[in-house]
Amino acid sequence: MKSLHTLLKIARSDLETLRRALADQIAKDVSVQDRILGHEQTLRNEQMLAQRDYESARAYGGYAVAAIALRKALDAERVLINQEIERLRTLIAEAHVEVRKFERLLELEAERQKAAAAKRENAELDELATQRAARSGG
Repeated sequence: MKSLHTLLKIARSDLETLRRALADQIAKDVSVQDRILGHEQTLRNEQMLAQRDYESARAYGGYAVAAIALRKALDAERVLINQEIERLRTLIAEAHVEVRKFERLLELEAERQKAAAAKRENAELDELATQRAARSGG
């Protein structure tokens, strides 16, 4: 039974590690989203500047190419992060099952011990009753 407690501790530790990793990935996703929003705002600002100024309009073409490449890179990074988030969620679900399995085994073991203790107690009471009956009848 001591090994079940150890296995439960390990399973809980693994689950907590996975939860922290998921939180890190979610934070990375939020960071990339913020970078995308910032990038879009910068792009809008550059577009407005290009509409107002001829020199800015000439330079905007090169900027637009670089901006599109950056946006594609951010989108690709976000896809990878979301794939990792889904993988971690699957692992967390499996880890929950593992933790619950060990918890249930410990519950069953405790129930068995309780039943065995009750059986021993009943046997002792039966023995005492038999001895008492033998003394009073004899």
